[in-house]
Amino acid sequence: MKIDEAVILLGGMGTRLLPLTKTVPKEMLPVYDVPNIFLLVEEAYLSGIKRIIFVVTEHNKDLIQSFFQKDEYLDNFLKDKPDKQPLLARINKVIQKMDFQYVFQDLKGTYGALYSAKDFIKNDNFIVMYGDDLIETEIPLTKSLIMEWEKDHKMQVAIKDSKPLPKVGLVQLGKDDCLKNLVSIDKPNSGYILHGRMLINKKIFTVKEALPKHKNDEYYLPYALLHFSDDVHCFKYHGKYFNIGEKTGYIKASIYYAIKDSNNKYDLLTFFKEII
Repeated sequence: MKIDEAVILLGGMGTRLLPLTKTVPKEMLPVYDVPNIFLLVEEAYLSGIKRIIFVVTEHNKDLIQSFFQKDEYLDNFLKDKPDKQPLLARINKVIQKMDFQYVFQDLKGTYGALYSAKDFIKNDNFIVMYGDDLIETEIPLTKSLIMEWEKDHKMQVAIKDSKPLPKVGLVQLGKDDCLKNLVSIDKPNSGYILHGRMLINKKIFTVKEALPKHKNDEYYLPYALLHFSDDVHCFKYHGKYFNIGEKTGYIKASIYYAIKDSNNKYDLLTFFKEII
């Protein structure tokens, strides 16, 4: 049994990034030279995922769908421009090898978004990715979760140590690093928080009626996971994390990926020294 299916949650209007997101969905904002959603899809692709289900809204569906379609006009236009063709090769490779499906979000919150995709998920076990969480690790994090699942067939969630610690949502760990609870900062905790990469089982959909509603009638996925605590393993990852749903995280991610390009690194570092 292979894990080759992922659900990417792309709900929300990107209000923390206004006014930039008034006309451009936050998922399509560039992180250096690609839309940030492509970096999530590429992580999935490099992890062996063959099928992506995007949970979208009316606000973002068309642009995302357009980006992940082959553009015959552009490909023909670049035939006589061999120096430009490599710029799209990275994207076209992913488009040609993966299938994409689009589902509109019916219920609010992360669990609500995932529940909207319930009838479109083919496999018992699948990857969930939060669209706001951009993560870079030496081995793609999605692949690491799959490798962990192959050891024990437990659900897997990615966690990372955080400084400073948030006031809520801190992980309590049980035996063998299973997910015991989510607590506030004044309670005993591991110093780790959940990040938006998970490998979960379809049984997650059986607890909908038992979940509490939070503000604005939102259902949250982490609280669904708590119903299966002994079967949810917390994977401690090491790498770079960016919350690209807010301005500071988005800017940090853009700078990080720009500097990774050796053609720009020296010029950018020189510029930073000049303005700081």
